[in-house]
Amino acid sequence: MKVATQEKIAAILANLKTRNVSAVLISDFETGRNKNLRYLSGQPSDAQLLLFADGSTSLVVWDMIVAKQMSEVDRLIDVSDFDRSYRAAVSHALREKLGEEFTLEVLPTEGHFLVLQLQKEFPQAEFICQPDGAADLFIKARSVKSDAEIETLREGANVTNEIIKMIRPFVESNPGLRELDLAIFLENEMKKRGAEGPSFETLVANVDRSGMIHQVPSASEAQLDKPGIGLTDFGLMWKGYATDVTVPMAFGKISADQQKIIDVNREAYDLAIGMLEPGIPAHVVAEAAIGHIKSKGLNMPYGLGHGIGLEVHDPPRLAPKPTDPEMLKYWQETPLLPGMVFTIEPGITSDIGGFRIENDVLMTDSGPEVLTISEPIIFG
Repeated sequence: MKVATQEKIAAILANLKTRNVSAVLISDFETGRNKNLRYLSGQPSDAQLLLFADGSTSLVVWDMIVAKQMSEVDRLIDVSDFDRSYRAAVSHALREKLGEEFTLEVLPTEGHFLVLQLQKEFPQAEFICQPDGAADLFIKARSVKSDAEIETLREGANVTNEIIKMIRPFVESNPGLRELDLAIFLENEMKKRGAEGPSFETLVANVDRSGMIHQVPSASEAQLDKPGIGLTDFGLMWKGYATDVTVPMAFGKISADQQKIIDVNREAYDLAIGMLEPGIPAHVVAEAAIGHIKSKGLNMPYGLGHGIGLEVHDPPRLAPKPTDPEMLKYWQETPLLPGMVFTIEPGITSDIGGFRIENDVLMTDSGPEVLTISEPIIFG
């Protein structure tokens, strides 16, 4: 079933009509994933959707069995009927519905070659791609979750919390364990509990690698419980929705500089959580938390957080306001509204290790509700 509510679809269609857009093309393939396909049609992947301004939908698919079970569209088109040519199938659907003259909006992620083919096929049609067009509409729609989406995200968070609670006893009962051992354990526990799998590659890092923003490789043969600060960054997919947490860890004797990293990270996290209230601009929270870390002479080289939903990096984005004039042309202030679900993840990177607390947060009418229970784990 599609995720988008009728109210949100109506707002999207109204915008298309205002801009005289006849249809929007949304594509999802291995070469370029686009969760707007699932959001608007229910089809999980590997298809092309035409959303027409009158509200009707045509879905071009290669797996009709999946489409019949999961999609919610007006018309299913089997690409096999067109010699497995998506271009031919999409052209047929456009011509059948709109004729030769229309305005088709494509998303910035659309394949350039396909657009060129369609332009050649329909010389009288207009093809547009706008920074404030359909892609922006979908971002705004997906940034505020429906009640059903929130319930699914709660379920996923609860499963994630069960696994978080298992980290300490697992590590303590396996002295000398590798980073890989914890990564395998976490992903096995996800599957045991019915998750579809990890929402991204599970990261586990000891003191030698925790200072990286994203570890390469994600988990290694190295001993995890070496003295110093480490972390694991993981999440799971639950009924199509992602969770994302980072659990920081400290092992053995910690230096004064490492303790400062732990303390300042906690201060920045508490500062960010304490600032959250309905309507506060995302960049204000990000600037405060990052500014606190930098004021202590430490480094945080990324944003404060991101939305979670159909993707592990869903809208909105919690990052400082850009200073570059070109970026400012397209920047929009994002208030944190009730129904938004996002991470708060201040982190500090250094050559003596990195430390990051990350939790998933739901903004409600009365303020933030922290859905996950990540806390630093201090091993003696």
